[in-house]
Formats: sequence, structure tokens, C-alpha cells
Amino acid sequence: MNDINTRGVIPGAYVTLIEKDSFPEASVDQSAVTDAVYASVTLLQQGVIGVIGDVSSSWTSLSALMTSTLEIPQCSFTASAVAFSDKTQYKYFFRTVPTQVIMADVMLAFAAKQGWSKVGVIYTDDPVGQQFCQHTIIQASNSNIQITRYQAFSQENPQQDAASSLYNVTTGGARVILVAATGNALTSIMLQAAEMGYMENDYVWLLIGDPTIDLQSAIDSPINSSTPIDFNSTYNGLFMFDTWLALYGYPPFDQFMDAWSGLDSKALAYSCMMVMAEGFSHTIANTTNHTHGLEQLRAGDLGQYMTPSAFNVGYVGPEGPMVFDSNGDVTTA
Repeated sequence: MNDINTRGVIPGAYVTLIEKDSFPEASVDQSAVTDAVYASVTLLQQGVIGVIGDVSSSWTSLSALMTSTLEIPQCSFTASAVAFSDKTQYKYFFRTVPTQVIMADVMLAFAAKQGWSKVGVIYTDDPVGQQFCQHTIIQASNSNIQITRYQAFSQENPQQDAASSLYNVTTGGARVILVAATGNALTSIMLQAAEMGYMENDYVWLLIGDPTIDLQSAIDSPINSSTPIDFNSTYNGLFMFDTWLALYGYPPFDQFMDAWSGLDSKALAYSCMMVMAEGFSHTIANTTNHTHGLEQLRAGDLGQYMTPSAFNVGYVGPEGPMVFDSNGDVTTA
């Protein structure tokens, strides 16, 4: 906060931080939930113009519903639940932590760079998988990629749906396949793909995360496969994508870490603070009278302008440029 005021990020304004502990007890019973709600209410009653937090997705949902009702922007650096992308409920919520959906952008960019113009998508029939598929379909055209076919399969019973899902996608001509699944669902799909002959040289698989340990364990278990599978010779067409948090050598990241090292342990919300401050500054700059704009900000009268798009201010955080889509989710620059 001292950094924001010293640099004059919001000209003419002095920003103060009000801290409120929403999780004072170790237990997660009804009294803890009541305490969290009470903490949010008492914080909002103090006339705050922005909220940062909470510590988890479940706790964040309690405060985010209130802030969105009151048109107060809220930024989280930990809440990654897909539900927060629903702007009918969380219109004023955004986050600096990426969701798994962002992997679709990276996968498509990789496919385009390889010259692969046709791609199929297999995804779990749950909120994460559905959002991943929708995002992929929308973004594919930007990379000149055609989604030849997409197919959902059950998260609860992946073994039963795997064969039919794979058949439907591959008969559509897809040989480069994006898989939006993790854990047991991903393992089941990859085991079934091997049994059906979809691990030959004609196929390429783009996966979220690294399933090699779980896949190797499943192969070693005789109950999971009717056909013996050699891991090393079979799974040689996999490309795995995951979040890389240590960007040492990238100048903005190095500069941020130099500044970060001088902060105390309470400064984990630094990126949210900076993005929010820059967003407030840009919003005031667009008003006809700066002084009146500051008064409107203080009184909370600029709420209608404080949706996630207001915070696309070109800020560069520890993970690179912070660019938010219409859902308030971090996307690629």
C-alpha cells in the first residue's frame, strides 16, 4: 500500500488498507461460516471501495456475492473455482490466479505453431471441462484452427464413456486431440486410447498437467487393462501443459521478485492491490472532472464502471502481463 501511495498511482488520493480476518478459527463448522459472513459485512460497512481476498474459493464466494450486489470490485489471488466466471452472480469479481481454462490458449497456440489446422476436443462433462471446450471453440478461429469434433464424457464413470467418446472424436477426422481432463478421468481416457490403437504415430495428444505417474501405476495394475501396454513405447505422442510459476530470466518477473523480497508476509495480495489501484486511476482519468471523480470513487458512485474490463491496465505481475477476459479470468496477452 505504501508503494501505491508513494508512487501516486491514484493522483490526489491517499489509499488506506483495512484488514479483516474472515477465518479466525481452525474449524470449518457453521460458526466459522457465520464468522466469515460477519467479517465481510463489517468490512463492507466501513465504506471500502474495493475488496481483496478471500483465502479460498469457498470463503471467497461468500464475500463475492455481496460485493457484486453492491457494485464493489473484488480481486482474488487464490480463488480458482470455475464458478466465479459466472458474471450473472459475480459481475464485479476478477482474479490474478489463472484457471485451467487458460491452458486452451496455450494448447491452441502450440498446435498453430506446429501447423496443425484441425483439432478434436475431449472433455469431462463438468463445469471445468465445459468451459474449457467452449473457450477452445471460441479461440480456435483466432489461431486459424478448425475444431473438427468435440465430445464430452462422464467425470463419474470415465471408464464407461471413454471408448465411445474416443471413437466419436476420431471418426470426425481428428488426429490432434486436446483432452480437458485430470486425475482418474485423464488416466482412463489415455488407457482406452492405447487399447483402441490411438497412440500410433498418426495421433498427437495435448494434455493438461503431467499424468505419467498415475498412468504408469494404472498400467502396472492388471485390472485396468485387458491388453498389456508398454509405457515407454506406447505413450510417445503426448504433449503436457502446466503452469510455470518461476519465470526467472524474464525481466518483469525478476524486477517484481526484487521488490517482493522486501515485503513482509502480509503482502501476498500485492498484484491484486496494484491492478485495482491502476484500474481506479484509469477510471478517474476518464471522468470530466478529476476532483469530482475522486469524490465519486470515495463515495462508491463509480461502481457501474468497475467490472473486470476496467482493470485491463497493462499491469505486469509475477506471472507476466495481467490481461482479463470478460469473465474476470486471466488470459494470454
